[in-house]
Amino acid sequence: MLFQKAAKFVQGRMPVSENIDSQSPSTSTTRWLTGLENILNNFFRMLMIFAGVGLSCLMFAQVIMRYFLDSPFAGIEEVAILFGVWIYFLGMGYATKAKEHINGGIVSLLVTDPYKLKILDLVRSLVCMLAAIVFGYFACKYALFVIEKGRMSLYLQWPKGFWSGSMILGFTMMVGYFLLDAVRNARQLSSQSR
Repeated sequence: MLFQKAAKFVQGRMPVSENIDSQSPSTSTTRWLTGLENILNNFFRMLMIFAGVGLSCLMFAQVIMRYFLDSPFAGIEEVAILFGVWIYFLGMGYATKAKEHINGGIVSLLVTDPYKLKILDLVRSLVCMLAAIVFGYFACKYALFVIEKGRMSLYLQWPKGFWSGSMILGFTMMVGYFLLDAVRNARQLSSQSR
């Protein structure tokens, strides 16, 4: 199952299911938001693929340079960390989108009413969004500190803001996807209460 999802992801055939709300009327705003979500999803997917392929190529080049040419380049390790950090934070946001992030399921064993479960899903989305906002705030604060101080990487002398930008984008993705999930849950709750 996981390998099938990964194959669909790489081929770009991962269904953009649960866009805004599949049962909502086809309004121009909903279509526009769905289109924007699709564009952002494809953009984030391409960034993750680029970072993953870049990291693989860098590690291959480092092995060749270190063990066959006897001339390692320490700057490659800096760029590898850069790609790794971007993969991690983009993956964090994408896991939120795909609902593959860690969450507890004990409540579903205790509560069986579908309406109450939807209410709990809405509360979960809002609490998670609030937590992502708080952590994102501190990530932004740290990134701005690093940028204002003009910190540079050790070997390549690249601005450390490149590394910190991954945190900002990752938490922004999380907040956005939790917000979409909360809107989706609220819409489903409002349609069930009628």
